[in-house]
Amino acid sequence: MNQWEFEERVCRFMKEKNMVSPGDGVLVGVSGGADSVALLRLLWNVRQRLAIEVRCVHVEHGIRGEESLRDQRFVEALCEELGIVETSYAAGEQITRERPAHISLEEQARNVRYDYLLREAKAWEAQRSGRVVVALAHHSGDNAETVLFHLVRGTGLDGMRGIPVCRDRIIRPFLRTERQEIECYLAELQQPFCQDSTNADLSYDRNGIRHQVLPLLTGINSRAVPHIAQTAELLGEVADYINDEAERLLAEARGAGELHGAPLQGAPSFLLREVIHLWLSEYVSGARDISAVHINGIAALFASQPGHQCRLPEGWTVWRTYDGVAIGKTAQEKPMVPAAVTVTAEQLQPATGICVSYGNVRICFQVHSFEDKQQIPRNAYTKWFDYDKIKSNIQIRPRQSGDYLCVTSSGGHQRLQDYFVNQKVPAHLRDSIPLLCDDDHVIWVVGYRISEYYKVTQDTTRVLEVQILEEKEHE
Repeated sequence: MNQWEFEERVCRFMKEKNMVSPGDGVLVGVSGGADSVALLRLLWNVRQRLAIEVRCVHVEHGIRGEESLRDQRFVEALCEELGIVETSYAAGEQITRERPAHISLEEQARNVRYDYLLREAKAWEAQRSGRVVVALAHHSGDNAETVLFHLVRGTGLDGMRGIPVCRDRIIRPFLRTERQEIECYLAELQQPFCQDSTNADLSYDRNGIRHQVLPLLTGINSRAVPHIAQTAELLGEVADYINDEAERLLAEARGAGELHGAPLQGAPSFLLREVIHLWLSEYVSGARDISAVHINGIAALFASQPGHQCRLPEGWTVWRTYDGVAIGKTAQEKPMVPAAVTVTAEQLQPATGICVSYGNVRICFQVHSFEDKQQIPRNAYTKWFDYDKIKSNIQIRPRQSGDYLCVTSSGGHQRLQDYFVNQKVPAHLRDSIPLLCDDDHVIWVVGYRISEYYKVTQDTTRVLEVQILEEKEHE
């Protein structure tokens, strides 16, 4: 493929993906390496064909010492030779000064580089009539490398799409181009470029994929890299569709620090996982550290009992609530504990019943007669109890010392504290779990189990029906 054919093919790809429009400004991020130098040369050569204006930005990271300064001088000289407006930024101090503890130096350098590029693009756009996009030189090999990296690390569908062709004002004209084609293009132009010595360091995971895994796959099939990249592009289209559906579901299920389960009932597992991933990204700044293990763990919480939890990076925890899952920092303040509420026998009139508020839930009580053929509810938040076995006024309250429940049909008791420990209920949640109590005998650990002693049997004549509702259902 000669120079003209290569440039024409890249231009067709740019038009297919609507990367630029006539009159646009294109700001090319150039490191001095082969890929970015080739992209700068190509866009400069086709600028009249596409009716675009081209400029260049170089960000000097200060990580590789003299080699890094060499790259900056090279880019500046190249742009001066071609007559391209170029801006260089020295970002080393900012990278080291502002790097969060959980982010690697390389990732922080990438974040700062994008920040400079986008800032420069907006500043240039304010000076001209048309929009400005940022062109980056990722190619099909980079895309395949990214897909494999995400795959072995554990990811959702969005991670399998690899590098997006376009996102916001970022465009990637080389994403269907192989590295070998780029090198041939540079050779035909007789264009030199800089070599980054860190690209050969196999201690970096991505370099291991680039220099060891991808060559092995190419040995199996010479078209392995473009095949992976093509699949990533197709998965990207699928991911966009699923993401739209996930956004819609998330809007229905989102609460204050909580993801409600009702709107998600019946959703396919893959869609539920995407909703969870979108929800987590609103809280966890290091969302790229969230893996499939975390997503699957949270999805499993919806089928578990309240209090079960999943630990996440950066000290976050997700735990099961009565109507979904909630998220918070692991070291949490002790929750507010509602005051006890008492329901007397006089209040439990068979015809009307009574509803009381406890914290953020509404609890409704009603007494009615029981017949053998009646179906006992299996709903997690509607329970029947043998009313005649309740000896005192009913209390809805938090736990107290001495609380117990009957755990066997023969009358075996278990301390509530031991029950919480066995069920792995987080300590910081135990005081917030409502208890339905007959003195210190726990009738029902709401959201968990009921005492065997109060279960309805064939000898039951009167049933106490208790239903737990969200407070908002009565607003």
